Amino acid sequence: MENTRVRDYLILIGHTWICLECRSMLLEETEATLVGHKVSEFERERLLELKDSSFRTMMDLEEATGLTADEINQAVDHPRSRLRHLGRRRRR
Repeated sequence: MENTRVRDYLILIGHTWICLECRSMLLEETEATLVGHKVSEFERERLLELKDSSFRTMMDLEEATGLTADEINQAVDHPRSRLRHLGRRRRR
């Protein structure tokens, strides 16, 4: 996984699983947090529907995101997920 480009969706999910501050930002200001990230329409819809309860367990997160446990685990372990906080930007 480290040698290939990882979808932004996976990085967003992986990072927000481990960072409560960024999770709150994603849940409270989803559109502003997604600016600049490449996500499909399906992924955007899933992100807009996330709630705090989506992060209770790995199974809850799988159901909410449409990802498998392996995909989520790989995303959480990816260096970009561990090193980069999310930002907020507004569309101009």
